[in-house]
Amino acid sequence: MRRVIALALMYVLTGPAVADTKAPHKEGDYGGVIPGQKPDNPKGKRAPSKGTLSWIGFEAKNGGAQLFFQSPGAFETSQQLEGSTLVVHLMLQRMGPNTWRQVDTRFFDNPLSGITARAVRAARATKDKAAHPAGVEVRIKFKNPKDARAGALTTKAEPDGMYYAYLTFPEGTADASATRSDPDK
Repeated sequence: MRRVIALALMYVLTGPAVADTKAPHKEGDYGGVIPGQKPDNPKGKRAPSKGTLSWIGFEAKNGGAQLFFQSPGAFETSQQLEGSTLVVHLMLQRMGPNTWRQVDTRFFDNPLSGITARAVRAARATKDKAAHPAGVEVRIKFKNPKDARAGALTTKAEPDGMYYAYLTFPEGTADASATRSDPDK
């Protein structure tokens, strides 16, 4: 017991052996990609290769939403509605780190509820789905099925040397299931 107390006291007095030179982000601080700004790359870390989806970004804007897809080189996109889900096909070969994670947008003032991406193989057309080449498939779900529509697409090579495809969505309508009626009235 004395040995444990002595080790704990020694650790408290001397501090950790390796000091953290970079403080963590404070709550609410955005630590992701900002289009057009070069990121602080640690030495030795290589940039992703062309054909890689390196980032998926989201921003709620005036009740609407803007998504962006970042890649080191130019790529083509196509959009198709499948029921109340917008399927965006990106002509890229790989997904970068963390691009497979779901983006949960439910809690922001915007028409979207979530975004997921996955690598897909080429597929032939079926009764329900159109044919598509291999690439990255991004599925965008809407809070209200009435708001499901293709986004306004713009593409741009930014000063940071990356290529971006932006999808902009207008303000959504109120979701009928979100409004509650008072049975006492």
